Amino acid sequence: MTTNYTAAWVPDDDPHRDWNEAAALAVDWILTEARTQNATPLLVTPTQSQWNANVEPITRFARTYPATTPGSRNRTPSGDGPVLVYVPDYETLHQAADYARRSSLAVVESAQFPLIGWAMEAGAVNLLTGEPTPDTRTDHQREELDHIHFYGNNGWTRGFGADQALRVLRDLLTKEPLPAEVIVGSMLGKGHHGEAVARLSKLIERAAPKGGGKAVSSRQW
Repeated sequence: MTTNYTAAWVPDDDPHRDWNEAAALAVDWILTEARTQNATPLLVTPTQSQWNANVEPITRFARTYPATTPGSRNRTPSGDGPVLVYVPDYETLHQAADYARRSSLAVVESAQFPLIGWAMEAGAVNLLTGEPTPDTRTDHQREELDHIHFYGNNGWTRGFGADQALRVLRDLLTKEPLPAEVIVGSMLGKGHHGEAVARLSKLIERAAPKGGGKAVSSRQW
């Protein structure tokens, strides 16, 4: 595990699950963390519209505690206490993780931005089961992910890092294929920001074998 916070999440793995139910689980967990740490919790969402989107636990939380978005003019200092991040895109998760360092992070996932790889990397507790998220990555896969992380020190921009990452991805996706969401999420757990993992996603598409659905399959993990 490479994260510097305690993590929990509510996977978006059931289209019939009410958002109020998912949010309530995360809110309860983060408030318990806040009481334990004697700290004020923070809400992070992609936009302010989520604060009043008919999800009562989130609306109530936003009215009671500090709340922010990546685009807020007044940035909230990081590292002060537990953080609840609701339906984040990848950049919002990155920002929330920065705020949560040395504390706790609870995530309510949206299937639009899968976070199973992040949950594996962070050792996040699945709040639906109360158990840690199983890390089904093999030793070889984790080693290759470490290489991809290493070559992403410049955000996988054009040049040596991107070229080497592409080489590793081609090997990884051929020998022991991982879903793209696990690769991308693992890099989020290792601290890469949203713009960087967007570039990595394009490299994954280039590296995938022709017709290779395994690289982009979803919810097999």
